[in-house]
Amino acid sequence: MMTDDTKQTEAKSTALQRRMRKLSRIEKAFYASIIITAIVMAVGIIFLQSRNLQQKQEISHLNSQITQKQTEYDDAKQEVNELTTRDRVTEIANNAGLSNKTGNIQKVD
Repeated sequence: MMTDDTKQTEAKSTALQRRMRKLSRIEKAFYASIIITAIVMAVGIIFLQSRNLQQKQEISHLNSQITQKQTEYDDAKQEVNELTTRDRVTEIANNAGLSNKTGNIQKVD
């Protein structure tokens, strides 16, 4: 004895099998190509997003390096400015035994 659920399931199964048999080879190829295209696109999107994340991380790393180098440059520039002040030059000249003539000291950039 078959229950109504079993009969209904078999009926659906046979209807589906008939429908699958009715699909031509071209239709099967078409549906297969759609499925393959969807899979390829999904994999491509995942790859591109991971590549995008890698590029963002690299940009962030480079920006931090730029900031560090800019800070080093600013520090060196500040040190140069401190070392080239008129008082500093006069002090070094006096320590070396040179005389201080105001007209002889010039700042060069």
